[in-house]
Amino acid sequence: MTLQGGTTFSSRDVGPVPQFFLGGPLRLGAYGTNELYGNQYYLVRWAICTTFSPCRHSRKKIYAIGSYEFAKMYGFPNESGFPNDFNGGVLAETALGPLVIGGSWGDSGHRKWYFQLGRVF
Repeated sequence: MTLQGGTTFSSRDVGPVPQFFLGGPLRLGAYGTNELYGNQYYLVRWAICTTFSPCRHSRKKIYAIGSYEFAKMYGFPNESGFPNDFNGGVLAETALGPLVIGGSWGDSGHRKWYFQLGRVF
């Protein structure tokens, strides 16, 4: 479980330069990059990762990964009622480095498919 949050200790609306952003990989993945912004937020993530191998003779490992995230960005006028999403995917060791293929499904029609080759965390 991961908890994140931030505040500017100001109750005013978002100024010309917002301090915090949500959306994109590992921060509400179903949302667009930096889709939510403001001066106060919190983000909660529960994640699981388990190992399985499709073949007994293979030394390469394959991991199933999944997570649930929910967040709140205070003062953002276009935010849905409860921004949240589910993420699921597969991480595999390859000759070119780690490969992740997955998807993220969220509220209000937000969803994304993604892949990444190289460093994951």
